[in-house]
Amino acid sequence: MTRARGRGASMIEVLSAMSLFALVASGVGKLATGSMRYTIANRHGTAASMLAQRELEELRGRAYADILPGSYPKTVAAQLYTVATSVIDDNPAAGMKLITVTVGWTGPEGPKHYAVQTIFTAITT
Repeated sequence: MTRARGRGASMIEVLSAMSLFALVASGVGKLATGSMRYTIANRHGTAASMLAQRELEELRGRAYADILPGSYPKTVAAQLYTVATSVIDDNPAAGMKLITVTVGWTGPEGPKHYAVQTIFTAITT
């Protein structure tokens, strides 16, 4: 008895196709999860940057003598951030304040922080 060719796929062909599909699918799955991780990390970094800039703008609106260090929690899109402001008087020179705003958070990517630094000057007339 001979089997007619072309009627169907042999077991080896089916197993080969399934193995190839499994390899490609696992690679695509790994790429997708990595992409989601980076997207979340970038979203957290962008929110931290915006919080730091907002804090600097708020400090800019205060009188020079009212620029003081402080810290407070802030939640953005269900992620908790800590905004901390440090102020060093008369640095780098007299009549100037070195201000550092640091925003920290702990997400799926682990603990991270973003810092921005600037110098404010007393305006004398």
